Amino acid sequence: MIKSSFFGTPSPCLVLAFLLLSACVPSTQETTDARGFWTPEDPPGAAYALDVNIEIEGEEASLAAAGTITLINTTSRPLSVLAFEWTIKPAGEFAASVSGRPLTVLNGEKNMPLATPLLLALPEPVRPGEKVKLDVRFTHQASASDGQVHLGLWYPRLWWEGIPVRDSFKVKLNTPPGFAVAASGRLDPISGAYENDCVASQFGIFLSKGMRTERREAKGVQITALFTEKGMDCALFCLNAAADIISFYTEWLGFYPHESLVILPGGPRPMGGYPYASDIVVIHGQETFDPAKGEKENRWWTWITAHEIGHQYWGESVMSGDVLGGYTESWLMIGMGIAADKEYMLRRGHGWDRHRGFIDGYLEGVKARNDTTMDAPPTLLKAQNFDRNNVLIHGKGFAVLSALESVLGREAFDGIYRRAVREYTGKRLEWRELRKIAEDTTGESLGWFFDDWVRSNKILECRVVSQASVPAEGGFASEVQVEYGMNAIRMPVPVLAVFEDGTNQTRTTDRLIRTNVLRFTSRASLKDVVLDPDRRLGLVSEEIPRTAVEIEEAIEDLDWTGTGGAALEFFKGPETAAVKTPHVWFKLGLLLFDGGSYPESLEAFRKCRDLSTAKGDLFGALVWMGNINDLLGNREAAVSCYAEALKNDPGQTLQHDQYGLRINKAWVEQRLETPFKWSR
Repeated sequence: MIKSSFFGTPSPCLVLAFLLLSACVPSTQETTDARGFWTPEDPPGAAYALDVNIEIEGEEASLAAAGTITLINTTSRPLSVLAFEWTIKPAGEFAASVSGRPLTVLNGEKNMPLATPLLLALPEPVRPGEKVKLDVRFTHQASASDGQVHLGLWYPRLWWEGIPVRDSFKVKLNTPPGFAVAASGRLDPISGAYENDCVASQFGIFLSKGMRTERREAKGVQITALFTEKGMDCALFCLNAAADIISFYTEWLGFYPHESLVILPGGPRPMGGYPYASDIVVIHGQETFDPAKGEKENRWWTWITAHEIGHQYWGESVMSGDVLGGYTESWLMIGMGIAADKEYMLRRGHGWDRHRGFIDGYLEGVKARNDTTMDAPPTLLKAQNFDRNNVLIHGKGFAVLSALESVLGREAFDGIYRRAVREYTGKRLEWRELRKIAEDTTGESLGWFFDDWVRSNKILECRVVSQASVPAEGGFASEVQVEYGMNAIRMPVPVLAVFEDGTNQTRTTDRLIRTNVLRFTSRASLKDVVLDPDRRLGLVSEEIPRTAVEIEEAIEDLDWTGTGGAALEFFKGPETAAVKTPHVWFKLGLLLFDGGSYPESLEAFRKCRDLSTAKGDLFGALVWMGNINDLLGNREAAVSCYAEALKNDPGQTLQHDQYGLRINKAWVEQRLETPFKWSR
């Protein structure tokens, strides 16, 4: 039997709701069929108004709450079933009603506990534009170990299959005396409620016995730090830093999304931090802070504070449109947040090294042969079993945006960034929408950039292959050859030429040319050449071995004509021997033929023949082995191949539009009579 004994005597409708929940009786009405649940493309946010009572006994905390959840149907269809992210346990309590009419649990046939999604039937559908107010009562249990209580998802939250929405909260808290309290909102002294109208993740509550509290105010934002005695120096340092950071972000971006911010201490080691909940961030290792080191040596604490505050823009104010559930899995949200703290650190004169570390983390993953495709299908996502958080989400996430800034220029990127944060406040942002903003701003198609960086596992592989400097009129003429790797990302790369007299000049590569020849004139001879001198790019200068899968993808990406040089380079690469897909070898053979590399083409077609038993593969490979042998003057071998091809005729025509060739049985029979001829 589920209890119903808090906040006074329950009403009859609430008791009935409890009984329905405990009995788990599904309704027979059409409007209460679980199949009536559907998720809108753009789900509406809800307004939560809750009175919460928290009691602590020993190492257990008990929460009891009552209030309302109000929803306006902003969709084009009626809503008859609502889903909640909530679990009902035998010892717990949950009731929901509308105007005294209890809601029915539709998926309660599996006995306790009832877990997410909890489907509840409304007494009658809520039509487009209409409002529904749910009266709710519930309990929740949590640990109170070490004098701390952490409450993340302590309330039944409307669930839309993981699509984030922006909710508003008014939460009144009744807590035991002697506990410091943090909540995801600013305390209104008149209503006595913590209020926040910008909650995309969750409304968090934190209680601690023995911690102290300090506050600051910046740009109308109340900043609070909770801390231990030993961690006080660090907390005050981060508190003061947060005031400057929020002031900077507000002036730069035009707003700060909340009226409050809370900084909590985390684990014992200074290993970063994380967004605890809306308005609340955690910074680890505060008790290791050494104030004697001074501000410059303690800049790491300034950076991590700026980094965690950035989540309040990217994840809370602007929601992720690329991932379901937590935004910390979104490379775009995390990358844009890092771009925010990068801007703060640079403009405050704190340097670039911290952010170069993110790019280096991505490059470590590249060297480890991690597949860092960002827009990955579910099967590939499951196979990305490396440290995705550091390598892909944080590392490559920031590397992509840093590369985009390098391509477009700082001023253009800044305009794109500020436009995105303003226009998508309260909305979900996908990377494709960021691309559109960038294209609208610059007037340039950027498919080449986003396809390579986001939709593929390509890397920016670029190296200096030669450099020379010779005397010329007025000084020296220097020539530098810079080459992109095979199937590499191609984007403009800054090239710095340093001369013996200390002067330097910069050129930029042309992404449309694989081998760039850059020329310089100077008074002194060339001393050194540096790619990406500001170290803003995730660039690999040494050749990275390719897997067979990567080579296959690269060959498939090559154009059918005019790519004979690239095909020959792939053919000669030792890793290509591991390719076992017949049609890849067939295409490679055609590309080598197109480039005039006949002996290599013959070998590629031979590999296709040897790897397959399918008649279509054998027919095509043998015909082209005959063609190439004819071109090499090996008529006897050519006739033998044509004859063998006829034995494997699939009854279809092999068409090569690029050459105007239609190869079928009759065409091959002609080749038995007259050799294949071709003029390039």
